[in-house]
Amino acid sequence: MVRFSFILALFLLFFGNLLQAQKYVAITVDDVPKVGKYQQDGCLKLLDTISSLGVPVAAFINEGLVVNHPSGKIGERVLERWISHEKVTVGMHTFAHSRYSEIGVDSFANDIIKGMALSKALCSQHSKALKYFRFPYNNLGKDSVQHLAAQLLLDSLQLISTPFTIESSDWMFNTIYEYYIDTDSIHKPSEIGEAYVQATMRNFHWMDSLMFAQYDRAIKHIYLCHDNSINVDYLPVIIKKLREQDYKFVSLDTAMQDKVYTQTSYFYKKWGISWVYRWMEDSKQRIALMRQEPDVLAYMKLYDRISSQKKY
Repeated sequence: MVRFSFILALFLLFFGNLLQAQKYVAITVDDVPKVGKYQQDGCLKLLDTISSLGVPVAAFINEGLVVNHPSGKIGERVLERWISHEKVTVGMHTFAHSRYSEIGVDSFANDIIKGMALSKALCSQHSKALKYFRFPYNNLGKDSVQHLAAQLLLDSLQLISTPFTIESSDWMFNTIYEYYIDTDSIHKPSEIGEAYVQATMRNFHWMDSLMFAQYDRAIKHIYLCHDNSINVDYLPVIIKKLREQDYKFVSLDTAMQDKVYTQTSYFYKKWGISWVYRWMEDSKQRIALMRQEPDVLAYMKLYDRISSQKKY
């Protein structure tokens, strides 16, 4: 009984400290601008949402979405609106969203350089720097050799590899969400939206607990999401809930100043896992904690069924 009381006291102390700690997060948005799903001014829906929320974001640009879209100059105007926005830090995400581990460093270098052409010119026009890069699929290479080659490539291009600590499979939820909208389901889209919000909040709580246990403090998180329909409608809900839990929203520049991001990554595979796990030198500990992470398996099965019917 005494032992149980002692453990309970430690548990309460831990979560009491976590609740009292000041919490920070930078919002990052991949696959910008998504001109394919929306048309005309509709493709600025997420940017308009972000403007209304008043939070800084980092936008990681796929220029292929602009150049290859039949809308022509509309895509370029949308891209400029993102780049010129005062709350947006500009990052890049290659031209073709290629998987580095599959195409190798030479082809990947060409994809990066091709993907900077328009964005770099627009950044120059609007007095902004283009210094951040995020790997598509967070695929940094299939082994340590590819990881090192990629880092040397980014160094030569004066680009900073951008990590993330939290994500919630919004790409998966979005496919299901758009499917139910397109099939005229009445209640299903809102159910999926709420499930996405709940999954996101569970992941924030989980990663906060891991970081506080590891470092005895709250870190400045980097949240990864995408330019898509579900975030147009539900990112405001997520931000509201985070504000209610006393999170402060900071720029990517500010978040990256946290010394936690200077740590060594010990993960040398192609899978796009959180940097929270990459910093763990003990692979057994990493695997054990990843298995305890809140999962969205039921929705993944639904996603697989929908994807087999139609490509979204």
